[in-house]
Amino acid sequence: MSFFDEEVFFSDDASTGSEKGEEKGFVMPDGVSEVKAGQSSVVLKSRARKQKRARLIASTALLTAVIIVGGMMLTVMIKGRGWAANLILGGKNIEFTLPLAQYPEDNSPDKDANGKYTTEGLVRAVTDTVVEIQIFKSGSGLVPTSQGSGIIISENGYIVTNAHVVDDASLGIRVVLQDGSVYDGVVIGSDSRTDIAVVKIAAAGLNFASFADSSGVALGEDVVAIGAPAGFANSVTKGIVSGLGREIAPRDGDLKMECLQLDAAINPGSSGGAVFNMYGQVIAISSSKLASSSYDGIGFAITSNAAKPIIESLIEHGYVKGRIKVGIIFYGVTEEMAESSKVEMKAGLYVVSIDDSCDIANTKLAPDDIITEVEGRKATSIEELKEILDGRKPGDTINAKVFRPNLTGKGEEFEISFKLMEDTGGLEQVQ
Repeated sequence: MSFFDEEVFFSDDASTGSEKGEEKGFVMPDGVSEVKAGQSSVVLKSRARKQKRARLIASTALLTAVIIVGGMMLTVMIKGRGWAANLILGGKNIEFTLPLAQYPEDNSPDKDANGKYTTEGLVRAVTDTVVEIQIFKSGSGLVPTSQGSGIIISENGYIVTNAHVVDDASLGIRVVLQDGSVYDGVVIGSDSRTDIAVVKIAAAGLNFASFADSSGVALGEDVVAIGAPAGFANSVTKGIVSGLGREIAPRDGDLKMECLQLDAAINPGSSGGAVFNMYGQVIAISSSKLASSSYDGIGFAITSNAAKPIIESLIEHGYVKGRIKVGIIFYGVTEEMAESSKVEMKAGLYVVSIDDSCDIANTKLAPDDIITEVEGRKATSIEELKEILDGRKPGDTINAKVFRPNLTGKGEEFEISFKLMEDTGGLEQVQ
């Protein structure tokens, strides 16, 4: 019989006594030495220890894995995904999602009990009445050289803007509506003296702006300006009326126009845009900004009352009807300038050029002559000449005294008479 066919007992496992009450000890199987039995005992004990150690290692590994995985999950919950890359890269990059809440719906009415719009309501109601005007000059190709703004004043496409916006459009004008529609524009009339112009596009059924009597505007009243500054169409700025009745001469103009002073931002490109009161009515046309590093928030807009007759005349006649034109370009010579001259000189209006289409061209007057008196009154500036001619009509006869300097001797004096002409250009003065 082999060793493996016998029941094996170890000394520490043997029980004392038997069912018969006899002491039972360890019995060595036949053919097996005492040494071999001892060796088998050691081997079995070693195996047991190894199995125990393996189970302990496995348990420890499992526990460690659970701790690591749990720690990673907790770290992700606290620090977010990408924390490991963040740890390696020094905190510069993590995977992150910024939650966005649903934007609240504004169910408030567009107008208050008095009929005034909220700013949002006003923009929704009138922004499509303001357009962007792009100007193209010869040699510029397909790229606009400048831009401005305009206000739709009729459903069939009449648009008011500033004269300085369209005056350089030698190649063409493009009008862009709020919905992105593009039209070719045609200048119906432009008046540089007041900086008002009217453009027409071939459109119908347009929403057009409502104009209000600007004499009712109050100092400190809220206003909204809409235009295309720097080409950013449908830009909205808000402010208050900072000043009333400001007399401002537009750029390249000789007539001072009644303007509103505003603190709403008016920048290049805003010119020709609309200034609305909070009832959604146009009370002024954006025209200019006081450009200086020493000033901010000072803009000017031509009042609707001042612009109204100009707009109507431009649409009806293509020019400002009833306005007089002398027919000369000049600059003023003061008494101080005349006295400091190296040749004999007199104060007055130094004639630079003469319009051949005007009656004054039929007189003895010539360039470099000086008009010293008009209707018996001295005139050394455009303001003085305008005051003298105030109330005169086209066709009226004007008498003037002239001095013609002589570079080598005494100058010549003579008188002229001429008729005033009707024209939109009016008086021009070299700046």
